[in-house]
Amino acid sequence: MLRRWCHIYIVFLFVACLGSIECQDDMKDGYGYSWLMLVDEALNRHLLNFSVLPSHGIRYGKPVFYLYTRNNREDPEVLFIPNDEEYLKSIYFNGSNDIRVVTHGWMSDYQVGWLQSIKDTLLQHYDLNVITIDWAYLAKNPIYPWSALITRFVGKQTAKLLDACTNTYGVGRHRMHLIGHSLGAQVMGYAGMFLNSEVHRITGLDPARPLFELPLLPTEFRLDESDAHFVDIIHTCAGLFGYEDSYGHADFYPNEGTTDQPGCPPKRELLDSCSHGRAAIYFAESIGYPHGRGFKAYPCDIWENFKMGLCRKNKTIMGYLASPDSRGDYYLRTNSAPPYAIEDVNYI
Repeated sequence: MLRRWCHIYIVFLFVACLGSIECQDDMKDGYGYSWLMLVDEALNRHLLNFSVLPSHGIRYGKPVFYLYTRNNREDPEVLFIPNDEEYLKSIYFNGSNDIRVVTHGWMSDYQVGWLQSIKDTLLQHYDLNVITIDWAYLAKNPIYPWSALITRFVGKQTAKLLDACTNTYGVGRHRMHLIGHSLGAQVMGYAGMFLNSEVHRITGLDPARPLFELPLLPTEFRLDESDAHFVDIIHTCAGLFGYEDSYGHADFYPNEGTTDQPGCPPKRELLDSCSHGRAAIYFAESIGYPHGRGFKAYPCDIWENFKMGLCRKNKTIMGYLASPDSRGDYYLRTNSAPPYAIEDVNYI
């Protein structure tokens, strides 16, 4: 039944992209209709041909959940989803501490540098249960649509684990913050949906655009503001590999949120993994700042007005310390090298 559902759904994705008037791009003939160019987190280039359906099937397997705390920063404990009516078994999990969950994207794994940096910085500054999701066996599939499809399964498994954390240790969903990059952001969107949207916060780090926004899927199949009490999204490769439009409660657009982020090479031939990865790097840096410091952003309707200095009121912070009361679109500039946050408010 699952295999049949997978095939039906992936055919729907292909047909939707081939026939949708939303699939259009001015970079090259046929882009979005019959092919897409993607770059994975290891900077490898992949050409996806939508005119031919895949000839072999999806990989099956389960994500692996690693728990890190201040008592086992370098030696993760594997967490297993318990069977019905059983409790989660863990040596290091502390029910008094909040939960942070972090995951990677396509063709990657939990050991990727930016993810480990987020984990290490979180534990340096906060006493937490940090859970990293390794779904590499499923994500490292050169056929991107299969990995995109399987984000739903990984999200549901994540929700089951978090339910077990609540049932075993009493950690409420208001103490959970889910963080994902690219396809990992879509994983977290599904996790929030399967948790009945009761999770406190989801941060989408340049959520994957192909087959989620291009073509535009219904809200139940992509990360949006309905998946948590507070959804914040950081756009750094908008319109190419990441979401182009705003789907969170708060959407942050550093340097307009598009390609050619400061310090990245100029975009050529649809290659901009550097900008796509900047969202995760900005977020990792933001964890170490004290409250009220770091990436200062301002609400504005369009980037041009921000550049002209017309949006200088109601400042907020982008990143880990973002206020859950933030609403709308926010713009800011960054430096081209670490530290990326510009502390001087007179930078325009």
